[in-house]
Amino acid sequence: MKTLYFENKLSLVAMLKAAKFLSKYAALGPLSPLRYRDIEEPRIPGPRWLKVRNRCCGLCGTDIHFMFMDMDAKCFSAATPGVRKKFLGHELVGEVIQVGSEVEGFVTGDRVAMRIDWPSCFQMEINPPCPQCAAGNYMLCENLGERALPIEDIGGGFSPYMVMHQTQPFKIPDALDDDTAVLLEPMASAVHGVLKARPMPANKVLVIGGGTIGLLSVAALRRLFPLTEVFCLARYPFQARVAEKLGASVLLQNGDLYRQIADLTGGRYAKGHFRNEIILGGFDIVYDTVGSDASLQDALRWTSGGGTVVLVGINFQPRKIDYSLIWCQEIRLVGINCHATESDGRTSFDIAAELLRDGCILPAGIITHRFPVSRYKDAVKAFLSKSTSHAIKIVLEHERV
Repeated sequence: MKTLYFENKLSLVAMLKAAKFLSKYAALGPLSPLRYRDIEEPRIPGPRWLKVRNRCCGLCGTDIHFMFMDMDAKCFSAATPGVRKKFLGHELVGEVIQVGSEVEGFVTGDRVAMRIDWPSCFQMEINPPCPQCAAGNYMLCENLGERALPIEDIGGGFSPYMVMHQTQPFKIPDALDDDTAVLLEPMASAVHGVLKARPMPANKVLVIGGGTIGLLSVAALRRLFPLTEVFCLARYPFQARVAEKLGASVLLQNGDLYRQIADLTGGRYAKGHFRNEIILGGFDIVYDTVGSDASLQDALRWTSGGGTVVLVGINFQPRKIDYSLIWCQEIRLVGINCHATESDGRTSFDIAAELLRDGCILPAGIITHRFPVSRYKDAVKAFLSKSTSHAIKIVLEHERV
């Protein structure tokens, strides 16, 4: 089967870093750790594993980070024990076609999304599990890399077939069609971010970013906390239109944002030397779904004293930010890594499925592009050219068998 994966070899990463100076799309060329090649179709490696035929899979910003190796060698993630091959694609919709003799909770024909992607105690069958996995925080597994998986070529969402441990899949409710179900994983991430800082009815909150996670965060906030006033900072007008339909008041990344935010929140604008702008006051909570140095610095400065910033977006190349806001304004900064088990015992996926079933967002309003997996390069270029492509959620589809 032909599949898309990232080969974790230092020599290939070094070649890609060099090739980037010559071409914006070097990651899609031969001097890259990204591979689209034929590998043997995987077989279930044990009695508690199952095999899935994938139907479609969303293209995520994390996939792009891996493809283009946007990672500083000194960031935390670069030092964590990993896998030699990273099969890409985790926003998938698949159908179970084979189950091991000890699999519980799944039968052939079930449609599934993937809940646990990165290796954890569950797939490694480490018992007892680490404290994080035991608490349902599988993305924070402390045994990462401690034990090899029973099979290396497991496949991913951009593979026509893959194998999963029985702890990995999430059974898709019958009420969700495939287009809605492909939003399950990103909606679970949005839910986890929103629930990290639950707004009060009178709060004013800001979502930075009008991409998939930003818009899904708006949808989750409007449904879970209907009395909260939600604002969204969008980069492009096409994103702003969707955010408005979801019930957010929209700010565009133009004009004098600091003065606008001060006026909207009842804060006081001040300006020091060297264009040093601040707001005394601001939003009660800011959810940063972009995660760049610039967006995080703004998020901290746009949050009122004693407020909270939730870092949802991913940045593998952090540089320099002014963190003095954390102490001088007593701002609480928290982050999320995808999804987990929430404080009420439900998983982020359970809540996401409920929101999607209730129609908090319609897939037609957020799925903008579809490509066959074989045209993944065109999909990536559309993702990286949003100003002209107007892409929000891009879905790669497998040929139906």
